[in-house]
Amino acid sequence: MERNEIPFSLGQKGGVINDASCLNKTSVYGIAKITSEDDVKNSLFYAKENDLKVTSAGQRHSMGGQAFVKGGLVLDMREFNQMHLDKESSTLNVRAGAKWSAVQEYLDKEGLSVKAMQSINIFTVGGTLSVNAHGIAHDPGQIAPTVKSMRIMTADGSIVTASPTQNIELFSHALGGYGLFGVILDVDLEVVPNEIYTWFTTYIDYKNFPNFYKEHVENNDQLGLMYGRISLSPTGYLTETAVHTFAKTQQDKPLPPLEQESLNNFSRFVINFSKTGSFGRWFRWMLEKHVENRLHTCVTRNEAMSPNEVCDVSRNQEMYDSMKYLKNKLPDTDILQEYFISPEKMTDFVDGLRKIVKENDVNLLNVTIRIVHKDTITSLPYAKDDRFAFVLYFNQKFNDKESENLQKTTTDLIDLAESMGGTFYLPYQLHYSQEQLHQAYPEIDAFFETKKKYDPSELFVNTWYDKYSK
Repeated sequence: MERNEIPFSLGQKGGVINDASCLNKTSVYGIAKITSEDDVKNSLFYAKENDLKVTSAGQRHSMGGQAFVKGGLVLDMREFNQMHLDKESSTLNVRAGAKWSAVQEYLDKEGLSVKAMQSINIFTVGGTLSVNAHGIAHDPGQIAPTVKSMRIMTADGSIVTASPTQNIELFSHALGGYGLFGVILDVDLEVVPNEIYTWFTTYIDYKNFPNFYKEHVENNDQLGLMYGRISLSPTGYLTETAVHTFAKTQQDKPLPPLEQESLNNFSRFVINFSKTGSFGRWFRWMLEKHVENRLHTCVTRNEAMSPNEVCDVSRNQEMYDSMKYLKNKLPDTDILQEYFISPEKMTDFVDGLRKIVKENDVNLLNVTIRIVHKDTITSLPYAKDDRFAFVLYFNQKFNDKESENLQKTTTDLIDLAESMGGTFYLPYQLHYSQEQLHQAYPEIDAFFETKKKYDPSELFVNTWYDKYSK
């Protein structure tokens, strides 16, 4: 087959691609628009006949080149997005290109909710599975335990069903496999009833968070969601901690349908103002502490139960967050990092984080604490046991100095986490060394060997694989 005989729709021929960080511009052969399984199969055959490498891409929020490679063919999966619900088995079959927002809107009409998803709903289901993501549903924490099965198209064009009991090796490697073992076509996900929660916020010192979790959250089946956020205000910098818990409650009236987010312009102003320095971060923390619950989308409000107004929310509404307020035209970019630390090491990690951020003069905007549980499913587990996930949100300008500062911060934080037996999340900037990768993920060599077993010609390659598999 000649290169001009393209048996699929090529949405972009040549040119460049980038990810959400805007720091990884890469030239590619083209971007294929995938709408069917035949499109996937034809793309793979075309790539093999023309000596091209293949990557699958959704919203491209992995920030280390996991969705593309130089000169490669990118499969844009976002129009491959249909879904079907089996209510009797509480199972949603959804294609890989569907965004979580569409999944939530579909399930909400049925009185159902996802059991776990990322904390933002703009990502695709396939992308979430490929990075083994987690969210604010502390039980189960990661999405992987909610996956009943998935279908994967391998390098030879065959379709394989993989699950915890069928083709287990492929299942464990494709979850968190960064698209290196095949193209995830669709997945059967466990779903749960939509519920009403009463939202409580408790303010504690960061050193007390592990005990609070153990006493009030762990093994508490009356909590539906939970996460923490550590203050970056100068009045309680990386000490004062807000713990948000969502307790199950009963409501006589029907659950209201999902509402679109409001106040995006105001929220965007507050976030952008917090980037400017100490006063901006204090202002944002004060608003979150004293005003946020009054602006929140609530099913009901009750002022009699507490000196503060109590907000009842639906599970779906609380998990329905696109963070549209982060979109702006400022000459900067926002960078995520995540570290997974045992509860008994939390204080030491936060103390080290405080020191590293100050020494490297970087703009840390947000620190969220989530819960992840011991991973016995995937081949590259970041949770070797039950851990706290620290989600860090940095802002940087597009200049060499701030890029260098953030790179040093990344390597320093990885060293800090690893000195405590912790790990770091792989789908972000590729600043970590081979030694750091191997220390956090001693399974990495076996992972790469298994990849070659399923894809001996290395059809599926991305920038991350190119850098660390050699």
